[in-house]
Amino acid sequence: MKITSLAASLMLGLASLANVVNAADPWADNVVQYLQGGPVGSDWVTSEPFTNPQTALGQPTRMAGTPETWGTATTPFSSAYRSYELVSIGAGGSLTLQFNEPVIDHPLNPFGIDLLVFGNSFYSIDFGAGTATGPIDANIGVIEVSANGVDFVPVTGGVDGKFPTVGYLDTTDPFAATAGSVLSDFTKPVNPAALTNVVGMNTAQIIAAYDGSGGGSGIDLASSGLSSVSFVRISNPADSLRTIEIDALADVRAVPEPTTIGLLALAATSVAALRRRQQ
Repeated sequence: MKITSLAASLMLGLASLANVVNAADPWADNVVQYLQGGPVGSDWVTSEPFTNPQTALGQPTRMAGTPETWGTATTPFSSAYRSYELVSIGAGGSLTLQFNEPVIDHPLNPFGIDLLVFGNSFYSIDFGAGTATGPIDANIGVIEVSANGVDFVPVTGGVDGKFPTVGYLDTTDPFAATAGSVLSDFTKPVNPAALTNVVGMNTAQIIAAYDGSGGGSGIDLASSGLSSVSFVRISNPADSLRTIEIDALADVRAVPEPTTIGLLALAATSVAALRRRQQ
C-alpha cells in the first residue's frame, strides 16, 4: 500500500535536510583564470614551480608528499608542500575559481562562516617539547566573490589563516608519516574563539580544539552583500613581499539547529510507524 500524504511530506523534509547537510560537491570545480604575477616558489623535490592552478580544485590535502619524499599527514605543524598539491600566486597575480554549486550565505553555517580557504600555513614548533611556539602571520592577500563571474565584491578575511589544514583527527605526531583512521571534516570551520592562543599546545590538543574540523581560513559572505556566490578571486597585491599558496576551497556545510534535528528525528519515527501499520 502507498504511504499517506503526511508520511510523504515527512520523507520529503528528511530528504531536504540531507541535501542541506551533505552538499554533493563542496569543492571548487573550475579554474577561470590564473595569473602568476611575480616569482613563486618551487617543489624542493622536483624543482617544478607552484604554477599549476588545477591543484586548487577538489578537496584539501590529507597526506602531503610520498613516503619516499618525507611524506606526512597534514597536521597543525606540517602542511602540503608539493607542486601537485599547491598553486602559488606571486605579487600582482591572482587566481579565480568557480563552484558548480553556489556557496550560500546560509544562516545555519557554523560561526557565520560560509567559505573555507586552505593554504599551506603551519604553526612554528618547539621540537623538544612538540608544542606550538606562536601564532601564524596570516591573512594575506585579497579575496573577492561574485555571483556571475563579472561583478566581484571584496570580503573580509585573508588567505593562509591561523587554522592550518588537518587531515586526520586521531593524529598525535606533528610529522606523522602515515595516515590516520579518522578523517577530519573539510566543510566544517574551526570555532574562531576556540584557539585564541596555541602557544604550548601539542598536536593532539590543537586537533581536539578543532572539534572535528579540517581547518582552513574562514570567510563570511555577509560582508559582500551577496546571498550566494559561484566565483572566488584571490589576489596578491603588486607590492606584496610574500607569495600566496592555495591548496583548495570548500563550501561550508550548514548544520541544522537542535530543534530541527529533533523534529526530523520524530518525523522519521512517524514515517516508520506509518509504514508498519500499512503492511
